[in-house]
Amino acid sequence: MYLYKIIIIFILCLSILNSKDLEKVSLQLDWLHQFQFAGYYIAKEKGYYQDENLDVSIKEYTSNINLVDDVLNSKSDYAIGKSSLIIDALEGKEVLLLSAIFQSSPMVLISLNKSNIKNLSDLINKKVMLSSDARTAASINSMLTSQGIKLEDVDFIPHSFKLEDLITNKTDVMGCYLSNEPFLLKQKKMDFTIHNPSDYGFDFYGGLLFTSKKELNNNAKRVKKFRYASIKGWKYAFTNIKETAKLIYEKYNTQNKTLDALIYEGEVLKKLSKFDQGLLGNIDDRRVEEIKRLYLLLGLSKNHANYQVKDIYYKPNKLFLTKEENNYLKNNKITLLTNDDYPPFTMTKDDTLSGLEIDYWKLISKKLNINEANTKIVNVNDQALNFLKNDKNLLKYSFSKEDNNNFTEKSNSIREISIGLATLVDKAFINSISELNGKKISIDKSSIYYKDIIFKYPEIDFVESSSYDEALNLLSQKKIYGVIGKIPLLSYNIRKKILTNIKISGTFNEKFNMKLLVNKNNALLLNILNKTISTITDEEKNKINEKYYPIVYQTPFNYSWFYKIIIPLIFIILIFIISNFKLNKEIKKRKKIEDELNKVVNIDALTNIYNRRKIESLYEREIIRIKRYKRDLSVIFFDLDDFKQINDNLGHAIGDEVLIKLAIIVNNNIRNSDFFGRWGGEEFLIILPETNKEKAINVAYILKNKINSSDFNIERNISCSFGVSQFEETDSADSLLTRADNAMYYVKRNGKNDVKAV
Repeated sequence: MYLYKIIIIFILCLSILNSKDLEKVSLQLDWLHQFQFAGYYIAKEKGYYQDENLDVSIKEYTSNINLVDDVLNSKSDYAIGKSSLIIDALEGKEVLLLSAIFQSSPMVLISLNKSNIKNLSDLINKKVMLSSDARTAASINSMLTSQGIKLEDVDFIPHSFKLEDLITNKTDVMGCYLSNEPFLLKQKKMDFTIHNPSDYGFDFYGGLLFTSKKELNNNAKRVKKFRYASIKGWKYAFTNIKETAKLIYEKYNTQNKTLDALIYEGEVLKKLSKFDQGLLGNIDDRRVEEIKRLYLLLGLSKNHANYQVKDIYYKPNKLFLTKEENNYLKNNKITLLTNDDYPPFTMTKDDTLSGLEIDYWKLISKKLNINEANTKIVNVNDQALNFLKNDKNLLKYSFSKEDNNNFTEKSNSIREISIGLATLVDKAFINSISELNGKKISIDKSSIYYKDIIFKYPEIDFVESSSYDEALNLLSQKKIYGVIGKIPLLSYNIRKKILTNIKISGTFNEKFNMKLLVNKNNALLLNILNKTISTITDEEKNKINEKYYPIVYQTPFNYSWFYKIIIPLIFIILIFIISNFKLNKEIKKRKKIEDELNKVVNIDALTNIYNRRKIESLYEREIIRIKRYKRDLSVIFFDLDDFKQINDNLGHAIGDEVLIKLAIIVNNNIRNSDFFGRWGGEEFLIILPETNKEKAINVAYILKNKINSSDFNIERNISCSFGVSQFEETDSADSLLTRADNAMYYVKRNGKNDVKAV
């Protein structure tokens, strides 16, 4: 017993000594203790913060706290906020978002069914209890404005945060949290309606963990450790909701919530975090940009000229190399093999190699912090592959599928090279190579795309050339209509020869990827290169590209007629504009806001096609039309095969790019009269008016083949499963979609990548 006490005292002494080494930091919550902050409680109670040498104090919200000011003035090191933090960034405040715990905000409007408020249009002249801070209520305001409701027509009253005020009719509608009030209303057996901004396309973040840029600059390692431990806490909390709710109930329950209420809150918040989709904590450029745009449209901020979304959120581990990878770089000399006679990709000037390839390699070397002694560039022209076969520390650039062989591997794409058309400046811009049918077009017979394009566009009158010099001379002499080539090569040669009468008149779907080729026995080097390539920013790419081929051309302009006619006309117009300025300004402002919000409501933010809400509306309209006029209508339901594997193995960013590319392919291969929308996730719907089943099947097969043959810039084949159905007299709107959906799932169960019609 005496020995046991000594051991206990010894352990306590050790813990006291260790606690002195912990960094003390504070986390300020934006509300009272509840499951909304579960991950931070778990990180503290399970020792995740302590494992990172952090002693974290969690502070409950009080009404006299300004979250942003507290963090910027170091009263708190970290805090929880809402998407309104984006406005603070627009206004120049040095805030830094670390993670978005909830991918969709839990903030909604709730009305009781007894109030007869069924639609948003019923809110006019009704009392709506909402926070007075327009910034935090921006998603609510956007939802109302998008439905044509003027905010001044709604009777907003201060929020009491008492649910009883909704029940006793002191307010008709109340701003609530999905994770809280619905549970209480269900317990009271009250029937209610939820008006959720996300149902109207306004999907804001919630539960944003943030700090100051000062904290990052002074304590970068601490920021990384705090964020890591917090996310770890959230993962545990959402994986063990009942255990976490019990902890909050016993230790962090200042609101005296029931255990069932805390469990309910946890289940709702888990869905809003998109935890099961692997998006916990994710912050995305596109989402931040969209939220910023909505704040600006609502007039909540005007200062945005120099604002970049990338400046507001934390990007940990830009480039992380393992010990083995670092040792490889330290102990091996890497040599880039190149050809100095391929401007603007590579060239020699004053005995110095330069060009796109060289600059990209220098950028990669800089990111890897490779010493000059451990890397070099060698000009070997046509012998590169032979050298590469025998030395695993060599590499070269690759643009073509013809570089495929059994002893090399390609890296991920560094950048995409577009194929374009150069014409004289008096020619119109074009969108597709097929518009050139019957015209004389020069093409370099030694180019890697020569055979493909000649075969693909037999209607074009191709004129073979041996060099860009020859082709551009023919164009200048008006002996041909245009020159097809890689955009960098066209632009470089036009600029070099000062051909002011020639311009780039279009780019096409045919593209090539600039990759690095390495010996397949050196998987370590390939992995290092792929990691580094993923960190190259658009800004870095543009800086290199513009150095070698800025595409800016314009023809001389005769200003004499401008002075004689346009200036007097402008003067008259100005007089008219001034007399109607105030009215026009207000009309334009309101119209712009309505148009922009309309777009947000109807267009899927990722793929830029119709969203679920809009495509359903168009579908219902078409059903009514064909029933009235007895016309044909078919639908195609399709789903991207094995999309979860792409997200799990390659990451959600790559998955997003696949969905974007897929939408572009489909859009380019259906009629203008067809309607195409994202049904949800990786599922899509195409509505084909005036189309019978046979024609719809043909469309589905065309899309299937186009998708199969397209390059998605990933190391796997992309395919889709298609279900086709035609409207019949006995059909309802649901039955037609159900048949197409069932047909699609039949394909998915029986091998995928096929078309099934019912």
